Amino acid sequence: MPLPDFPVVARIQTSGSSPGATADAALRQIQAKARYVFTPEEYAVLTGRAPGGAALKMALQRLARQGRITLATKRPVNWLIVPAEHSHYGAPPVDWWLDSCLKQTEPNYYVALLSAARHWGSSHYAVQSTQVMVGKPRHALTVGRLRVDFFTKRDLADTPTVIVRDTVAPWRVSTREATLLDLVRHQTIVGGLEAIVRVASDLSVELNAASMTQALNALDQVPAAQRIGFVLDRIGAAKAAKAVARWLSARRPQTQPLEPQRSAHRSTPRIDPSWNIAFDADQLAVIEELK
Repeated sequence: MPLPDFPVVARIQTSGSSPGATADAALRQIQAKARYVFTPEEYAVLTGRAPGGAALKMALQRLARQGRITLATKRPVNWLIVPAEHSHYGAPPVDWWLDSCLKQTEPNYYVALLSAARHWGSSHYAVQSTQVMVGKPRHALTVGRLRVDFFTKRDLADTPTVIVRDTVAPWRVSTREATLLDLVRHQTIVGGLEAIVRVASDLSVELNAASMTQALNALDQVPAAQRIGFVLDRIGAAKAAKAVARWLSARRPQTQPLEPQRSAHRSTPRIDPSWNIAFDADQLAVIEELK
């Protein structure tokens, strides 16, 4: 008996293609790797969309309108996942994503100045941004309500840093000793002598002579060494101060003002012969009060 004819249903599949993940699944896959930054190309692969296509752009824009992601950098294009618990700020904490945003364009970046001081336990100042040292000038980065301010430094790669891995993602931070030298160089930005003395006092117990010498060699700026040596000596950080003195002994330091931006002294200046630093009574009073 002949079999009846049944309609044949064909399954059509493009060779080599596979259904992509949903938006939620794609974002979860990225977060599962402890990452919050992703490129449009990566999202295209995860969701089965054509890289650079209109569907991809629409999908990313839709997620951005929903507050699920936000644009982190334009060149190169990097998107940032915004977990629900951080939606109020429009972005997760900077230390979750800074390394991912900078490691390709600024591989030797590091968290610096008062942000680095805060990492090392000195947090007298409520800094409204994250301060980062880079090799080339670049505009401040604003993501949601968070801001990253960039400062430029030559020979950036020589600065002693540590990779901090105790948060969601790793990031690079200057050592305590390198942080102090950077603060001296940028004292007009960070709050002047008062800020330097406060941070130096907080970090003094943990300062290491060998690390101080390494930081001095990397920076190789005699005036900065004179200024930090004077401060360390006055606050009683003897070991670190002796390391600075040994480094200076092989050089010929000229007399330098303790604060280069201070054009006029309110009292008769004095010269510390050990450091060739010019200072006045008011500056000494600040150090004595804060040490």
